[in-house]
Amino acid sequence: MKIKSKELKKRAKQKLQGNYGLCVGAQLIVGAIMTIIFMMVFFASLIGGILGSGSIYGTSGNITEYIIIIAVVLVAMILMVVLISLFTPGTLKIYLNISESKPAHISDLLYGFKNKPHKFIGLSLIIFLLVMVWSIPYYVVLAVAEITNYIPVMIVLLIITYLLLLIGVTITSLYLAQAGFIFVEAPDKGVFRCLKESIEMMKGNKGSLFYINLSFMGLVLLGYCSFGIAYLWIMPYMYATLTEYYNELKPKMILEPEVYLCDSSYESLKKQEF
Repeated sequence: MKIKSKELKKRAKQKLQGNYGLCVGAQLIVGAIMTIIFMMVFFASLIGGILGSGSIYGTSGNITEYIIIIAVVLVAMILMVVLISLFTPGTLKIYLNISESKPAHISDLLYGFKNKPHKFIGLSLIIFLLVMVWSIPYYVVLAVAEITNYIPVMIVLLIITYLLLLIGVTITSLYLAQAGFIFVEAPDKGVFRCLKESIEMMKGNKGSLFYINLSFMGLVLLGYCSFGIAYLWIMPYMYATLTEYYNELKPKMILEPEVYLCDSSYESLKKQEF
């Protein structure tokens, strides 16, 4: 990609003028919902610990209580993952509309709920699994290291596999970074096709996206120092910049929209739906 990150950030700031209120409001809504679910998980775990330890007079841990608490925690965690999978497309829709000077509304947050929600959940799950594949060698070595009491050779292997994990996750995330944007703009596309198109778009562009993400580290640290308050302005800036980045890459796919379809027949198209 020829355009510099400085220019993308400049565009992002221009597009956000007059739209910061909408972006901050959307972020607050999603954040509040996620916080409520997180608190459910936290208090369920806390109550489970108290009941299990018998700290409350007249209570003692039993298998039924443990099963109930575990079930509550699992349900809350699954709900959190599902909501993140569905709110993310809505967030991207808002920024795509802003980037293209189209009307953007807080109701756009529900875009993922209204347009093929099962596909958006499936996309998130597949990306998560692809990223997690890189952790397998590390956890295998970690288990062996625990058994062998962390002998020197296992410590070295732990370091190597951890570095492999970091590199693998980073590269995979960069390759799949545009899948969400692609899917939001064309929810009728198949999940795997969106992933393939993202990979195609990122060929030769991973370094530029990595640099853009790295350039936000100072702002991320500032957000931590402000106890998260600054994120209300930082996150819209980051989202808007990444949206501008996607729009720079998009013409490449528009020129060859069917680059992955070997067979354009109706039956072939149906197979690519998921």
